[in-house]
Amino acid sequence: MDTIEIIHAITEPTRFRLLQLLFEHHYCVRALSKKLEITESAVSQHMRILKKYQVVYGVKIGYQVHYRVDRHRLSSLLEGALHGILQYPSETEITRDCSCEFISECIRRDSKILEEQEYGK
Repeated sequence: MDTIEIIHAITEPTRFRLLQLLFEHHYCVRALSKKLEITESAVSQHMRILKKYQVVYGVKIGYQVHYRVDRHRLSSLLEGALHGILQYPSETEITRDCSCEFISECIRRDSKILEEQEYGK
């Protein structure tokens, strides 16, 4: 699974609010719908995505499925994401000269900015 996809899935505002509620208590779709003031269909769609990444799971209680956060799985996903981020090289020192592959564009942009700054004096 792609780390970026998982982070995107759990940080989408409605899904994040769902997770916050589910950290406190297990809820069925109807209860989540009422708490968030969105349709049951919308809750179901969000839960489908969270289940896809195995962040939540359902437990049948009577006729209803109550959802819970898989804290161990979520913790593992977040640790994996952090590990992935830490694999990138540390930030390089910023110098006054651009050394990227788009240097010609940077030079044009920088000279335009300098011109605008001089006109403002």
